[in-house]
Amino acid sequence: MKHIIAGGLLAFGFLAIPSQPTFAQTIDIGPGGVRVDPRSPRERERDEFRGEERREEFRDERRDVIRRERRLRRDDDDDD
Repeated sequence: MKHIIAGGLLAFGFLAIPSQPTFAQTIDIGPGGVRVDPRSPRERERDEFRGEERREEFRDERRDVIRRERRLRRDDDDDD
């Protein structure tokens, strides 16, 4: 009887524990070799979003530098 109760409690305990969903790893095979990405799809999406934000910030900064250089050249040409 004790074994049945203990087994029942163990079974209930395993069922009561919330399980985490498992994700397959991303495996890329290319000319550089094999690459394994253990991140979840949500983490990959977040990293892609952050990367896009960084690219936009870099473009904006680069655009500002180019405009500033053009303005300085124009001012130098006007002084002559």
